[in-house]
Amino acid sequence: MTELIIAELLFLQHQDRAKPIYLYINSTGTTRADGETVGFETEGTAIYDAMSFVKNEIHTVGVGVAIGQACMLLSAGEKGHRYMLEHATAMMHQPRCPPTGARQAIEVEIKWKEVLAQKNNMLEIMSRTTGHDAKKLEKDMSRPLYMQPKDAISYGIADGIITPSATITGAVKSAEQWDKDAGLVRA
Repeated sequence: MTELIIAELLFLQHQDRAKPIYLYINSTGTTRADGETVGFETEGTAIYDAMSFVKNEIHTVGVGVAIGQACMLLSAGEKGHRYMLEHATAMMHQPRCPPTGARQAIEVEIKWKEVLAQKNNMLEIMSRTTGHDAKKLEKDMSRPLYMQPKDAISYGIADGIITPSATITGAVKSAEQWDKDAGLVRA
């Protein structure tokens, strides 16, 4: 999924560098709801790097859950344009080390160093996006920190709550206008 998201960001930038890109987030990050590791922390940082690379503003919207790396991505949207639906949840936690099984001690140490490096990357990014220092973030994410939209706004993860009457995007084009703009309809 990471490659697809990055490709979409690059494609949307190519289509129109002036329009904001909306990134809708509903993700448990790199773990399933039961805590089992299903991805690498580098997937979140790869998406963050792509978000930083494109010239468009990235507006983020938490639409369900934004856990771990997904919470980091929610906070990495353009300041003033980081939203959550009124019943969405954000949760910070520290990176998890996947089960090692029967590995040699040196391999466990190597993996531990990599997880620590990823944790430091996440702390550095979230320090920039939330305004909190790394020590506070590290303390707060030592245990899962769940935040409802108002809590996430206070913490600096989000900027606003979307309600059914809120408008955050421009006018939606009709199907005919999309076709005309894409050159599918002759004038």
